Formats: sequence, C-alpha cells, structure tokens
Amino acid sequence: MEQEIRFCELDGRRIAYATIGEGPVLLFGGRWVSHLEEEWSDPRVRGFYEELARTHRVVRYDRLGAGLSDRRLPSPPTPESETAALAAVFEACGGEPATLFACSCAGLAAARFANERPDLVRKIVFFGGYVSRDDIPEATRGSLVDFVRVNWKLAAQMLAGLFLPRGGGEEIAAFSRYQRHSAEADVAAAFLELDLTSDVRRFLPGLTMPVLVLHRRGDRTVPIGRGRELASLLPNARFVALSGDSHLPWVDDQRELQRALAGFLDESVPVESNGDSPLTRRETEVLRLVAAGLSNREIASSLVLSEHTVHRHVANLLRKLAQSSRAGAAAHATRAGLI
Repeated sequence: MEQEIRFCELDGRRIAYATIGEGPVLLFGGRWVSHLEEEWSDPRVRGFYEELARTHRVVRYDRLGAGLSDRRLPSPPTPESETAALAAVFEACGGEPATLFACSCAGLAAARFANERPDLVRKIVFFGGYVSRDDIPEATRGSLVDFVRVNWKLAAQMLAGLFLPRGGGEEIAAFSRYQRHSAEADVAAAFLELDLTSDVRRFLPGLTMPVLVLHRRGDRTVPIGRGRELASLLPNARFVALSGDSHLPWVDDQRELQRALAGFLDESVPVESNGDSPLTRRETEVLRLVAAGLSNREIASSLVLSEHTVHRHVANLLRKLAQSSRAGAAAHATRAGLI
C-alpha cells in the first residue's frame, strides 16, 4: 500500500494529511510532533498502519507547525485551535461519522471534539492517553518545556529514550533526528507546554460512545495509572493493559495490540440487534473478546470483572451455543452472525 498525501486549510494555513486503505474512516489525532513522509519510511510504523488499513480508511495528519503542514506557528497552540485542526481534517475526509484513534496527547483534542460533535464519532481508541499530567509537578513541567526550547537536540534524545526504553543507540539517535526534523525547537516546546497543562476531565462524561483505552504496563512516558484514570471517567469504556514498555503503538507485541483492536473495531452488526441470539449482552461482549484472542484474565481486566465471573460467562455461552471449545464458539458465532 502507498499513502496518499493531501492538504486542507484552516484559517488560511495548510494541514497535511495522509490516507491509506478503504472502508470506514479511522482518523488518528495529531501526535506531539510528526512527519507523514519520514515516519512512513519506518517499516514498523508502516506495518502498523497497513494492518489497520486492511479494513479501514486510515487517516493521519501533521499538526499545524509540524511535519508537512504549515510550519509557521504565529501564536501558541490552544485546546481550541487543536480541536479546530482535527475538525478540519475530519471535514476534508468527507465528514461522515468516524472512529477516532488518539495516541497520547492526541486524546486531548479528540475528547473535546467528540464532546462537541458526538454525532460524528462512532468509537474512540485511546492509546497511552491521559486526562491531565497533574502527576508531574508544575516546576518540572516548566523545566521540561524550557529544556526542549533551549536544547532541542539533547531534549529530543532524552525523550526518544522515554518513548523507546529498550531502543539501541542507533534507534534512539534515529528517532531523535526524526523529532527534530518534524518541528523546530520553539514549536515542539509550545506543543509540549499545551500537552502537559491541558485537562479534559470535564469533557469525558459526555463521551457515551464505545471507547477502548489501551495502555502498556511499563510505559515510562505516561504511567499506566493515567490510562486507568482516563478509563474510569468514561461512561462506556473498556480498559486493556498491554505488555511492553514503549509509548509508541508500533513497538512491542503487535499481535496482542491488533487482537485487542480487532475485537473493538469490528464493523459487524452488534448482537443485541439480532433477536435470534441466545446470548445475553454481557455474554456476547465476552465472546467478542474470546474471538479476539484474549484470555479470561485479560477479559476480566478489560471488562472490570472477576476472573471467576468471566469463567462463568464463558461456560454459559459454550453451553448455549452447544460448543466444546472457545475457538469453536467464536467460529460458530461468527458464521451465525452473532458477533
């Protein structure tokens, strides 16, 4: 697959966005700093997006001030300007209801947009996200922003080490260069200041669409506790803890990540609309996760249930479907249109 790069406008400034694949739109929010062309040359990044593009039209964009977008940043970014940029890309893609995929700080604009236009957001995936970074002392936040502004080369290297804790010297150096090529020091500092001081707590109760919160257990950039807090404040969220320690979705175990996403992004008709199903809503939800390859322990963590309760649901659905194995139940339910 090859990405197609296009441009849309917001207040006379051009935003670069890339599309790949066909199907329902899966729109990625703007990450801290990015460069659509440069990241596409990384096989791991490309493979991650190509896998999602097998079933979706994947859309990514560079924030104003970064990458291929207009590099001028005449005034500091604000929550409102970032939400407006997301909305502009959304409209450029056709304006039809879409699923949002928000990595880390991208969740800030995604939450505001979904709160303002819930009719346009079908589902949301938060990866490595947070409500706020009030876990970092104010003085430390200020020091980090100043560090990026006055010594971008060294700061980019330090941050690369946080994003890629197990990265080798060459990998850290390459990601450090990528960050510096994506944005100038003042722009990167302005983004970081916004991302470290924003708080979306008041927008979360209004996000009633299905939400999947994914977080790596060893994430050193945004601790997993921040992800659990985010999930706890959302009315209709599932939380899934993933193995690994990278803050980047395309690093660490991809099979585990894609299994979790497949069960959530599946576009099939929900079972509750199928009056012929013998399963309860909760049993159907458990079966979807079984079909996605999750263990009972992982399902329990995702649905905030005890492992014993999940075991009981699995036993019940096997009995109702007259199947002797989890794989058989998943295959039968898929053929019958129950999941």
